[in-house]
Amino acid sequence: MIKSEVVNEGLECPKCSYFIKGRFLPQHRCPKCGEPLLTRVRIGFVEGLQSVTTLCDRPSTYLSLGEGSTPLIRCFNTYIKLEHLNPTGSFKDRGASLAVALARELGYELVIEDSSGNAGLSVATYASAHGIRARVYVPSDIPEGKYGMLVSVGAEVIKAGTRDEAHDAAIKDRDGYYVGHVTNPYFIEGMKDIALEVIKQLSRVPRNIVVPVASGTLILGLWKGFNELLSKSLIKSLPKLIAVQASGYATLSKLVNEVIEVGNTGSNSRYADALRLTKAPRIRQVSEAVNASGGKLVIVGDDEGVKALKELWSNGLLVEPTSAFTYAATKALVTKNEVRPQETVTILTGSGLKYVSVVRKLLRSNN
Repeated sequence: MIKSEVVNEGLECPKCSYFIKGRFLPQHRCPKCGEPLLTRVRIGFVEGLQSVTTLCDRPSTYLSLGEGSTPLIRCFNTYIKLEHLNPTGSFKDRGASLAVALARELGYELVIEDSSGNAGLSVATYASAHGIRARVYVPSDIPEGKYGMLVSVGAEVIKAGTRDEAHDAAIKDRDGYYVGHVTNPYFIEGMKDIALEVIKQLSRVPRNIVVPVASGTLILGLWKGFNELLSKSLIKSLPKLIAVQASGYATLSKLVNEVIEVGNTGSNSRYADALRLTKAPRIRQVSEAVNASGGKLVIVGDDEGVKALKELWSNGLLVEPTSAFTYAATKALVTKNEVRPQETVTILTGSGLKYVSVVRKLLRSNN
């Protein structure tokens, strides 16, 4: 069987269309307008969809730890993609595998990341596998489980205040290569295969995909992947992108065409730590993707998020609170007849095993 060919042509600005030939540009931003860049790829297919094994252009130093190919299950009368079953317990492994491999190909011995925990652990793990160092800037209130795992895989961990302050500190660090998922185009490239997997697993394009959004890496990767498949006539339609954000951190609320609130959204979320990002450089790109798809934003409060967490854990899906917020959004949309469960895929992004002490308290609460 002849497989697809994916060739990276360079980096492109989605705002002003400025093009740079090649894979690398420090800080990953357009030198003309400052917008975070995306890759431009050329995809050649000579057979149908089933011959496509990946949508990613992988560096020569690419090293897999088994990321991707996660299960899609039917549960609660809907479809759920189990991204928390990736090697380090989150979907970020897909992006880190490419970004760290590129850093290694470029000759760097130190990679730098800012993270609430998941991306940092993923980057540190792949860096360790490549034999290079990782420095991760994290918020000071990082869950103990995530902090301990980062240290255990050999990362240099620096606590730097809030989630946004950790980002600011990381981008000022010039000691190594900043692989930061909030701007790195290769993190987005790594997400594209989720689109391919979902279509193959369902044998069709889902009508709706429910996705948590902080930096926007996942939702943009999905959108890019679906559009690349559409451009080659391998699919005939695009799904609606339904973005999920936590109360107090809804950076999309004034940028998308439709917003739905679920639960008590009057205060900042205490539990959805992976969504507590207010400086999202790609937020304009995310809003354009959501609007172009005919999608919407769902803002979820802690009360509904905790209820959803209890339901997921009681049914054997041991995910982190952020994933529960995403499932809470799906439940609310089904109840409001906004979506049909059999036409909807919900992405569960992170493992709850990093949060055992936190989840234990929440599962015992009366919320």
